[in-house]
Amino acid sequence: METNNGHTQEDQIDIIEILFTILSHRFLIISSLIIFVFLGMIYNYYHQDIFKTNATLLISEDQSDPSSFINNNEYQFLYNNKLDSEDQVAIFKSTLILNKVVEKLGVNYRYFKKNTWKANELLTKESLPFEFIFKQSEYKNTCTISYDSDNVIINVNDHIFSFSKNKNEFENSIFRYKAKFLNYEDYNTYLINQFEKNEAIEELKSNYIVNPTKNSNTYGISYSGPNKELNSYTLKGIINEIIENNKKEKKSVYELSSKFIDLRILKLEEKIDSINLLISKFKITNGVYMPETQTNAVLANINDIDQKIFKNSLQSELSIKLVNEVEKQDSFELLPNDIGIENENINQMVSQFNKIIIEKNNLLVEATEKNPLVIQSQNQLIDLRSNILNSLHIYINKLNMKLNRYEGLKKKSNTMVGVIPIRGAELSNLERDLLLVNNLHSYLSQKKEEALINLSSLESNIKLINQVDYITKKESSKSKIFAVFLFTGFFLPVGFSLSLFFVRTFFVDIEYLKEKLNDISFLGVIKFTKDNLSFENKSLHNELLKRIYHNLNMLIPKSEDGKTIMITSCIKNEGKTHTAYNLSTFLASRGEKVILIGTDIRNPDLSKLFDKKEPNHKGLTNIINDDKNDFKELFKKYKITYNQLDTLFGGTESTKRINIFDSEKFDNLISYLKKNMTILFLIQPQFYLWLIL
Repeated sequence: METNNGHTQEDQIDIIEILFTILSHRFLIISSLIIFVFLGMIYNYYHQDIFKTNATLLISEDQSDPSSFINNNEYQFLYNNKLDSEDQVAIFKSTLILNKVVEKLGVNYRYFKKNTWKANELLTKESLPFEFIFKQSEYKNTCTISYDSDNVIINVNDHIFSFSKNKNEFENSIFRYKAKFLNYEDYNTYLINQFEKNEAIEELKSNYIVNPTKNSNTYGISYSGPNKELNSYTLKGIINEIIENNKKEKKSVYELSSKFIDLRILKLEEKIDSINLLISKFKITNGVYMPETQTNAVLANINDIDQKIFKNSLQSELSIKLVNEVEKQDSFELLPNDIGIENENINQMVSQFNKIIIEKNNLLVEATEKNPLVIQSQNQLIDLRSNILNSLHIYINKLNMKLNRYEGLKKKSNTMVGVIPIRGAELSNLERDLLLVNNLHSYLSQKKEEALINLSSLESNIKLINQVDYITKKESSKSKIFAVFLFTGFFLPVGFSLSLFFVRTFFVDIEYLKEKLNDISFLGVIKFTKDNLSFENKSLHNELLKRIYHNLNMLIPKSEDGKTIMITSCIKNEGKTHTAYNLSTFLASRGEKVILIGTDIRNPDLSKLFDKKEPNHKGLTNIINDDKNDFKELFKKYKITYNQLDTLFGGTESTKRINIFDSEKFDNLISYLKKNMTILFLIQPQFYLWLIL
């Protein structure tokens, strides 16, 4: 067994061989360079220079929605009304704007002066010696105008028209021609192309660039083309349309806002009339006009009624007490006087009653009860007591009647106190709605006048701060184009040479191998496939393996000692494991005693060729790290047998601290296996695999 632990990287590509491969095609490279240099010179001669015309637009910081006049920008800080630069660029390059440019400037026409060897020269409409207009503007037309000594010849869509040079104007149903100069002697040929509007817009977009400035409101705009005057004319038209479109948008918003305000004012007036009528009906129906004043009046009335009820109750109690005092009088005694009864008649009778008692008592001091005067006083007291009682009963009944009336008034007042605030709240809601509608009506009326004033003084917030043509840059790309042709002329043949080299390197055939590998014996071919082999392919596969086995036996002499055959390749992933597996499986099927050992610890993909799909399976590293030295027992413990083939996988133990190929136990294991096995296969990491016989 031989190992090569020092080789840990992929084989390096032979730079010298690649260099000689390229040099072997030097005539092809030189020829290609000459051809492409010539083509580049012709292209640059024919190709026109391109000029870029620039300008700069500034969008004012006070840019806002024109409808901001409604809130005077008081709440602008809550919103970001400013358009993103990408959105602004999209507006500047929108079809809406460019369509207007095409209509106003007529850039759907292209005028050329025809050249023989160079590219046709693009002209402006003003530089032409004539005026020419197609009458059917919606179609795509082509026209050629040429001159001879006497006539003007016009070819429109393969229809030829000719007329005398002396005729300054010519018109038909297709076009109108008018010469700008009399006796024009130019013999140049002019081409006029009329594009459809969509094509003209797309051409504008392709030549028109908008570059927003970072952290700024400025935008650099440019237009590129072979004619500087036409560039300026077109770019000015685009800028004017951008500014005009901005004004139109603002004007449209102002007009829409004004119309909306008019509609709102009309509806508000109708709503004001409706609320006023509703408030009037509510006041009449509920009797609520001034809720606060009415509530205060009712509360004052309730307080007055409570005082009257209290006073009435007090009078009633005093009267009842006096009745009790009068009724229990058997031997006439003095009655309480001025106890608070507010009836003058009763108070007088009580005073009279007490006065008669005093007179009677004075008579009894000098006379007896049978005295006529005493008897007269007694009769007077009896009558007066009866009158006092009758008066008291009448007074008490009146007090009770007043109390009932007061209670009714209090109940009614309490009811009003509970209802007036509710009705007042409802009335306040109606009045609040009326106030809001009135305020909104006044506000919108004011804003309508402001909108009309703003509309009359409307200006665009987009300003041209650098005039068109302030920078006219020549975008000459001839050197770049020539470099591209030179690069292409060199790398096309070089790429072809390298392709041949790598195709020969990675995809070689048997004849190429036999031709290049003169001193190496050719043993045979093994077909590699990831799919399951059919019956016919299996037979062919076995036949190929038989041929290789036969060639090995013929090549390697018979010996009792084991022979070593190294299986290797130029690059990884060429099928070393596949070859070892197929050979070992084939030999095991023929009755040979074979052991296949996977020693690729870092990339253990041997298990993928078996039914065991998990890469971590006990094997070689487990034997190396096992404390036992009985290799027969260890081999029996960790090997697997599959299709008559004994196999040791890489193992599951970590081998970071030691190199298994430097381990004495590994050497002892190999020695044991060589004594007990006919053939030993070892699958090494990286690019090497050894087959030991």
